Amino acid sequence: MKEATLAQIPLFSDLPEDDLRILAAHAVVRRYRKNTIVISKGEESDTMCVVRSGRLRVYLDDEHGNELTIRLLGPGDVFGELAMLSGAPRSANVTTTEDCELSVVSRSHFMECLAANSQIGFRIIRGLVHRIQEMTEEISTLALLDVYGRVRTTLERLAQERDGKRVTDRLTHQEMANMVGSSREMVSRILRDLKVGGYISMQGKRIIIEKELPPRW
Repeated sequence: MKEATLAQIPLFSDLPEDDLRILAAHAVVRRYRKNTIVISKGEESDTMCVVRSGRLRVYLDDEHGNELTIRLLGPGDVFGELAMLSGAPRSANVTTTEDCELSVVSRSHFMECLAANSQIGFRIIRGLVHRIQEMTEEISTLALLDVYGRVRTTLERLAQERDGKRVTDRLTHQEMANMVGSSREMVSRILRDLKVGGYISMQGKRIIIEKELPPRW
């Protein structure tokens, strides 16, 4: 992984060139096929991963096969840093949703850079605060809203501005269902009604928000 690539990732963007060179020299590039488990909850590890290409899903599951999606990851995202820094077991599962290429950084080399440059520590703290805020909002959404409210909130959170349109990344109905804690059939019904009403349109597996989503279904 070249220094220029690392410098484009927010977590590392303030690092001086020498530290970037150390990380880049020791990062190991790994490739995973679609639907491959990269991390399993409870396993021990001393590495973190940077997504170079592809998409992954962070999720929790139970003994009955129920799943709840925590995060969707894409190029530039970092995962595994919490367990790497704390030494605690992995707290969630991570699986690929398409072919992926990751750069894996070990704890020893990361700590070497952390000791030499406090800026990366500040960035980690900011990232953790931001993630806690996101998790608080998501817990509130799951606890207080009905299924439509959770779908609406999730769509608005995932949609990004592209050429004047608010568009999500590729997202299946099952992935959406796993994110909002509902059945695929219910989510499909809601999305179909929103499409009929002209509120959304589809571009492959991407969802385009055409106008403000109604407060209630």
